[in-house]
This record gives sequence, structure tokens and C-alpha cells, in this order.
Amino acid sequence: MRIRHLLAAAAILAVPVTATATATAAAPTRPARPAAKAPAKPEMDPVQAMAMMTKVFDKLFPAGPEPDPARLAAARSLSFRTFPKGAYAEAMNGFVDGMADRVLAMSEKDFADMVPPTPPKKGQKAKEPSTLPLREMLSAKDPQFDAKLAAGKAFAKTMFVKFGDVMEPKFREGMARSMARKFDAKQMAEIDAFLATPTGALYGRQMLGMWFEPDVMRSTFSAFPEMIKLMPDLMKDAAAFDQAMKGDGAAKK
Repeated sequence: MRIRHLLAAAAILAVPVTATATATAAAPTRPARPAAKAPAKPEMDPVQAMAMMTKVFDKLFPAGPEPDPARLAAARSLSFRTFPKGAYAEAMNGFVDGMADRVLAMSEKDFADMVPPTPPKKGQKAKEPSTLPLREMLSAKDPQFDAKLAAGKAFAKTMFVKFGDVMEPKFREGMARSMARKFDAKQMAEIDAFLATPTGALYGRQMLGMWFEPDVMRSTFSAFPEMIKLMPDLMKDAAAFDQAMKGDGAAKK
């Protein structure tokens, strides 16, 4: 979509507001009627909302039993290998950079092939969409586009690093507590031995980012049509289950 299309859309959205203002100014002066007061909707205090969410979260995800201190200490060390510092920012920046570059490599024709454009009005001739990459079109309009893009990516990297600094320690602690309950000391030592190797260290750093790789995303998305095909049979099974539950209720009465 071209920049001028976005500007045109904004202008169209502004028309009703402008027309209303013009009509109001041209209308004869009338005695003002008392405006009906809309019932005030009580706004929940953010602190109260957070407290409520915390209570719900505590019920849905209760804390597990306290792990053995020695196993927890080993698991905390292991959590740094499975989720090393900076892994979150690296994964998110890789995803954002890849998405931005792929979008900018697309053309108007690519977008038109995905989402057919609105047919032209009567008397107007449809214009063939450009095959130039979006990056070239934007660079032609703004010589500073590449510099602005680089600045935007740098800002995103800084932002994700800050998010990671807050999120990663919390995630590691949760992972450590879970691992300390699921694996004994011998098993954690074996996992740690692998992650201490160059291959294991690379796996630990890349593991989160691989979830956002195009191949993984494509494979996940490709399952949707198969899942949709299952829906009719699943609906029948659900109806049969519902009927069976109603029958059990009637039998107990």
C-alpha cells in the first residue's frame, strides 16, 4: 500500500468530522438544551485490577511444592544454560528484523496477490500495481529511509534488551523450580554436560529463537487445514458426549 493511500484513508475518515463541524457552524442559534448525563462507568483502579488478576493467576497456576534445596541450586545453574542472558532479546530481534526485511522486499503486486485491491470506480482505469520492492519505493520518497529503518531497529533492540532484563530472571527461576522437581541431580548433571559443550551452548541460545523461524511458523500454520477437517467429526463427538452426560444426569435423578 502506498503512503498516499494511507493519507487518502485518513482524509476520508476526517470528512464526517469536518462536515459535522461545518453544519453546526452554519445552523441558526437555538437555545441550548441540557445535555443528558450518561451514567458514569466506574473505572477500576489499575492496582485493584492487578490484584484481581494476581488472585486469578494464583488459583489457575498454584505454586508447586518447595524443591529440594540442593536440586534447586543445581537447577538454577542449569537454567542459565537453557536460557542464557540475552536469549530473549536475541530471539525477538531476530524475529522483528526478519519480518521487517521480508515485508520491505515485497512489492505492491505481492500485496495485491495476497489481498485483492478494491475495484476501480466507473470510468476509472485500474492501475497495475508496482513490482518494485517496498524498500525501493520508500527510499525513493525519503532519502533518509534506510537510516530511519536502522534507527528503528536499533531502538527495538534496546527495548527488547530492557524487557529481557526484567523477564529473563523471572523465567529462569520458574524453570529452575520446575526442573528441580522433574529431574534428579544425576539427570541435571547429564543435561548440563551437554549444554556445556559448544553444540549445547549454541542450542541453548538458539532454542527460543527457533520457535519464530519461518519454517517452524509455516509448519505450525500448515496444520490448520487438517485441524479444520477434523471439526465435523469433533462436533459430532462433542454432541454425543453432551447427550451422554445429559443421560447420566437423568439416570441419577
